[in-house]
Amino acid sequence: MIISTGIEELDKMIDGGLRTGFCYAIKGSAGSGKTVLSLNMTMGALKKDIPVLFISTEVDPEKLVIYGDSFNMNLKSYIDKGILAFEKMSLKPKGTSLVQTDKFDLSAIIARTKSKMDELKAKLVIFDSISAFFAEFIHEKTARSNFMDFIREITDNDAVLILTAESQISEEYSTIEEYLVDGVIRIRTELKNNQLIKRISIPKLRSAKPINFENRFIINRDGVSILRSEQPPMTLIQEEKIGIEKLDEKLGGGILSGSVVLIETDGETNYFPLFLQIMCSNLERNKGVIIHSNVHMYSNRIVDEFKRVDYDITPHLNEGNIIFIDKYNRSVTEVEAREMSQLMTTDDMISVTVELMEAFRKSEQKVTLFGDLTDDANILTESNFLRYFALQSFNVKEQSAIAYSFINFNAISREMLARLRNTADTIIRFSREDYTTYIECLKSSTGATFLPKVVKYKDKMPLIEILD
Repeated sequence: MIISTGIEELDKMIDGGLRTGFCYAIKGSAGSGKTVLSLNMTMGALKKDIPVLFISTEVDPEKLVIYGDSFNMNLKSYIDKGILAFEKMSLKPKGTSLVQTDKFDLSAIIARTKSKMDELKAKLVIFDSISAFFAEFIHEKTARSNFMDFIREITDNDAVLILTAESQISEEYSTIEEYLVDGVIRIRTELKNNQLIKRISIPKLRSAKPINFENRFIINRDGVSILRSEQPPMTLIQEEKIGIEKLDEKLGGGILSGSVVLIETDGETNYFPLFLQIMCSNLERNKGVIIHSNVHMYSNRIVDEFKRVDYDITPHLNEGNIIFIDKYNRSVTEVEAREMSQLMTTDDMISVTVELMEAFRKSEQKVTLFGDLTDDANILTESNFLRYFALQSFNVKEQSAIAYSFINFNAISREMLARLRNTADTIIRFSREDYTTYIECLKSSTGATFLPKVVKYKDKMPLIEILD
């Protein structure tokens, strides 16, 4: 079921409207128009007699009704009709302190929300805003786990869930909320020629290609109006298998063409079985593989690792389906390589990679790019490294390829990691704790995420098994 946002141009931007079973986030700074946009969406549903539950964490319901009247919405008439309900919810009573442990959860909020949904038969639930809730959580893992539970409980009832969030909350929590949702509607205000300009974009939408292009919008007596659609409607793009059955299943079928996959490792965990398994799966599907070779990921080691698991990649090498772009002089040691300048500049790397991707495409082969970014992060200046990653990501999207970029998250700053995460479409974390290896998905191009799962290594293909 698709529910109109009540704004024709916005419906075009999000592939027809709001889809039941999906969760969307409206992100923007204070005063940018998040609440009025969510009220517009409320009206879009109510005009089709679709029941709406509107949960506010900051504003009293009576004030929201009055606010709606200023946009000619007459919300009280829908309350009287029994298809609209406002609820104010909080994690704690006013004036009290919250004692939190790692067992802290949102079970009471979930139960209350589901009860009101059942009573109203609501198909649209709006939660304005979740920023105050995120601020209450001390532990990132606890926050993510609880909000995944909350989203799942609401959307499993075949409803649309809309979350509004402040853009200025801490970078850590800002990124968490974007991982959890199926779509992000971003609004912002800028000062241009002494005039405040409001803009709206869709940086993330499950099963559709995100468009970061910004359309202008205004807030008038009718609420939010997008001046005109300056971008064609989104087109659905193909999902591709990663090649690890359980991982593809957890990601809702795979990842989207044109995706940049950031695989975060802790520096201690052996990520090579994961890399080899993904690479093998791509070769079996006759895809062209380009490897940015460095001191950790280079041709001889990869060939030896495949021999160790009795998998012969010689035919793929002979047919030219695997190409290594060597960045470092293989005669130097790892320490020397970290201290020396790259033999090939980043611009050379990008230029050669684009030429190879185009060559594969001319032979009707899809392309997958692999590389370990850790050495690049240590050798290049931060600005050059981020520029290199951004340009590589842009070209991957332009060529509808897929890039798997491995990074030791303990070897770079949190600020740099946050920048990489913002650019990546899918984020998979591969780490080890108490002699057990775990894999989790923090963000994906299909919108699916999952909490840590135990990984079991094998000596033969498939090399990776994910346990429930």
